[in-house]
Amino acid sequence: MKKVLFLILYLLAKSPAAMASSGRFSAHCSPAISINTVYSQREPVIQSKGSAPRIHFGAAYNFFLQEHCDLTTGLSFSFGHISLVRTADTADLDIDEQYLLKSIWLPIELKFYTSEVRIDTSVYFKVGIVPSIHLPSRPTSTLKAGQVPFVTIRPFGLLILLGIGAKYDFSLTNSLCVGLSYYWDAPGIMYKNDPKSGSVHCHNNFLCIDISILF
Repeated sequence: MKKVLFLILYLLAKSPAAMASSGRFSAHCSPAISINTVYSQREPVIQSKGSAPRIHFGAAYNFFLQEHCDLTTGLSFSFGHISLVRTADTADLDIDEQYLLKSIWLPIELKFYTSEVRIDTSVYFKVGIVPSIHLPSRPTSTLKAGQVPFVTIRPFGLLILLGIGAKYDFSLTNSLCVGLSYYWDAPGIMYKNDPKSGSVHCHNNFLCIDISILF
């Protein structure tokens, strides 16, 4: 019994060290521009009303695969934006809607580092996919009495990620990463399907300034 107890205590003592040697935790915050793209087969054409400032933030664990390559996975909370407008000859066909979108992201990223370009500083490039769970959207524009939202939010989504930045090691165990990234909403977060009138797909892409601390 004592041997089993000592073995358990030994493994518990070694676990933090093993975790530290295989990777690092990180926390990040990314101010972003939520970029709308609307694809419409309808007439009159439905268009985007433009972009809006948004943000996403969260935490991750960075696994060391090789000297210059990390695999990162974690959990993020994202605020997005969709706006669409259509001006028609009759008021019944007019559309002017805006939505605040909230999503849970589950990013899976590969990050490739260069050798040091100066003391304690390296450049990185990252690529990845971000499965997402979409929470109920909230209209931020006023709907007419009895009017239902024109588009429907998908329950799940997938973003494609590309990014570049720099990492600065300001201590033996802590690093600061700053960069730019672009998230492409592959399937479109909101949609409207109608075999007679044509479909509408709204994509919520992100251009982000990434700020993260590794520890």
